[in-house]
Amino acid sequence: MEQLTYRSVTQYDELRQLSELQGTTWPSEMFTSAAQMKAAVLHGGSVIAVYDDGKPAGFCYGFSAYDGKEPYLHSHMMVVHPDYRNRGLGTRLKLEQRLWAIERGYSAITWTYDPFQLRNGFLNVCKLGGSVNVYMHAVYGTDRHEDPSDRFLVRWELASPRVRAAIRGEYAADRRWTGYSVLLGDVEKHDVHPPGLERNFNGEGYLLAVPRDAAKIKERDPAVIAAWKQRLRELCEQAFSRSYRIVGLLPGDDAISYYVLEGEQKR
Repeated sequence: MEQLTYRSVTQYDELRQLSELQGTTWPSEMFTSAAQMKAAVLHGGSVIAVYDDGKPAGFCYGFSAYDGKEPYLHSHMMVVHPDYRNRGLGTRLKLEQRLWAIERGYSAITWTYDPFQLRNGFLNVCKLGGSVNVYMHAVYGTDRHEDPSDRFLVRWELASPRVRAAIRGEYAADRRWTGYSVLLGDVEKHDVHPPGLERNFNGEGYLLAVPRDAAKIKERDPAVIAAWKQRLRELCEQAFSRSYRIVGLLPGDDAISYYVLEGEQKR
């Protein structure tokens, strides 16, 4: 029977052991050294790890950050060993990170993720109650298809009613979401979006379609995902500049899911 324990890690030898887990998830150019993690935990950052009977199974690493207004924790990396995936370890690591941050006076945690990774999107904005109002271009350059590594920046307001409800299992949802206008349609069928909607953004909310299996589409036809990403980028930046933010993710059909955009007045 598994004996999983979660705890903060500060000792260098243990950090070095955890750093070796990165090879199970990330390419070597993305690795964070044990020395860097040690520096972070000495100066306001954290490493939270999960152990199975003393054996490391995963960790999340964050460092202290400042945006010119207030300090917050930026969660840079999460690793769960392949043998332990699909067991809720990632969610629990984030919740442990949240408690650690609250105890030390942080009010928010941020992190980035690929908008086309819908499983991560569901965790971030539904199960955890985060929201997105920043779209970042080519954070880690481009890949072999010259596809930019665009990212959403999640903001997790740790003590907000929305977050408290989400971590109780009350996923943010609203029956009105299904009635929102769709801004981004099926790029493969050249149905990108209804014209004109993005010029004003004066509705309560909108839906942004994203393919459920972007990786397969990209392998078959990289130009399709490139076009989809470009339109998503444009529409998100227009919406975010008008105080809309992503607050949910709706299932569509077998091919499409929808990010939910809502304006300031709805939050």
